[in-house]
Formats: sequence, C-alpha cells, structure tokens
Amino acid sequence: MNKTFGLILALFLSLTLNAVEPALENSKVREALNAMQGKPAPELRLDGWMNSKALDLKKLKGKIVVLDFWATWCGPCIASIPKTNEMVKKYADKGVVIIGVCHQRGAEKMEATAEEKGIKYPIAVDKGTNEDYKANSFPDYYIIDRKGNLRWADIANRDVEKAIEHLLAE
Repeated sequence: MNKTFGLILALFLSLTLNAVEPALENSKVREALNAMQGKPAPELRLDGWMNSKALDLKKLKGKIVVLDFWATWCGPCIASIPKTNEMVKKYADKGVVIIGVCHQRGAEKMEATAEEKGIKYPIAVDKGTNEDYKANSFPDYYIIDRKGNLRWADIANRDVEKAIEHLLAE
C-alpha cells in the first residue's frame, strides 16, 4: 500500500512540477537554444540605454532577468508593450528586471517608440546580443535565473509570467 501511494505521489508531483514549466517556441535554432539553457547567460552587448543606466548581468545576479527581444517595426512587439509594463509593475518589488533588446534595424525609432507607447522598462539597442542569444523572431523572451544562468531560451510569449512565477517559487 505504501509503495503504491508513493508511486502515485511521485507521479502527481512530477506532473504538477512539469505543468509550471513554460512552453518553448518551435524555433529553427531550438537545438542550439536547448544547449544554451542551464549555462551562464551571455553578457549583454547593448547601447543607447533608455529608462535606466546601462545594466550588467553580473551586477544583476540574485535577480530574475527577462530579456524581451523586440523591434520598432514589429506589430506583435508593439502590442505587447502594455502587458510588459504591467509585468514590470507587478514584479518590481520581487527582484524581477525586464530588459528590452531593440533590434538594430529600426533602432533609430526606439526613443520615439518608447515615448509614444509609454515603455516603462529599461531598453537598449542591440550590438550583438541578438546573435549571442540566437534570437531569430520577435518578440522573443529569454529568462535568466538568480544565479545568472539562462534558464529558458525563446519561451512561448503566453508563458513569460509562468516562467517568472516558477523562478520566484524556487
């Protein structure tokens, strides 16, 4: 009886814990992204910061970092700004930092877009971060855990908060 109960409990816990894992996007570079996960996140190569001084991942250890790869010409990226602003407000006092990585193409419009759309979180122009993280669609979300490891690369947009909540519970 105890063995049966133990097996059922183990199965239940396994299913429950997997249920909180965020879904990953089906990317052409998924194999390379999977190989990056669980390893130290590449340093940020960004310039032209807005809404913050330049941020450094080494100084952000102990915090959960969400990288939002976006572009000024990307309709879904622009549409996601209000939701991202809400997440910034919701998680600000919980040690979560959201950084918008603006694609170089169209970056000359970043400041105007930020002002027009009311972006409240730190944003900066990509100077190699897209390449280092293999970001190949927009918006793409990458989550870095408190230890500075890339936990999830290119997660499903709908699961960003699920990923944050998962890491907050650890």
